[in-house]
Amino acid sequence: MLIDLIKNSASPQEVIYKLLIYVFALALAFSIHEFMHAAVAVWLGDNTPRNMGRLTLNPIAHVDPMGTILLLIAGFGWGKPVMYNPNNLHRFKSRRAMNIMVHLAGVTGNFLLAYVSYVLFTLFGALAFAFSGGQVIFTALMEAFGYTYAFSMMLLAFNLLPIPPLDGFHVLEELLPYKARHSNGYLTFQRVAPMAIWIVFIVSMVSNNNILSTLIGWIEMPFQFLIDLLATPFMMLFRFLGLVV
Repeated sequence: MLIDLIKNSASPQEVIYKLLIYVFALALAFSIHEFMHAAVAVWLGDNTPRNMGRLTLNPIAHVDPMGTILLLIAGFGWGKPVMYNPNNLHRFKSRRAMNIMVHLAGVTGNFLLAYVSYVLFTLFGALAFAFSGGQVIFTALMEAFGYTYAFSMMLLAFNLLPIPPLDGFHVLEELLPYKARHSNGYLTFQRVAPMAIWIVFIVSMVSNNNILSTLIGWIEMPFQFLIDLLATPFMMLFRFLGLVV
């Protein structure tokens, strides 16, 4: 992120340009993620997110200032979590299934955004190559959606980690037996695991072995394959129209 730009001696103009693209991509990725949590919770019967002003795509409602600054600087951060009341969910019989739907809504939104961004990234890249007159604009749009794709995939994969307070942990929690969720070992894991993420991140920052990025990359792989597969019709259309992709 910005630390990498500074390390690579980027000019002030390059830093500002990249910062604008980062803000666009991050705002879109986080807004979709949190909005989907809110929308699914409201659809299932709980109006808490609506009452708290979270049923919106406005990034201001979803951005955590410290998490965003840290993400822009170091590539690790968070958004403002959407609060909901599980006791208000009533659309279906299974409370457990509805909780899982709420927790998976954010990563589902990121997957859909990554898919659309991937198609637009390819389209604008092809247009930048085909039309030299609009190359600057098309290249900027290509980079903007390229980073939106990358950030959406990163947010998707990171949130699937089975570590509190991430979505993957909450899904796993819903699948565990009641006794397991109230055992001493489980409660200890809840307290210790968030600190472990920070330790891994800090170690990755000061060493050449970025364990967290490697793990996220592995989680991203099947989703990248699926997006490539789903985007094939668009790639064929672009080639049919004479665009190089």
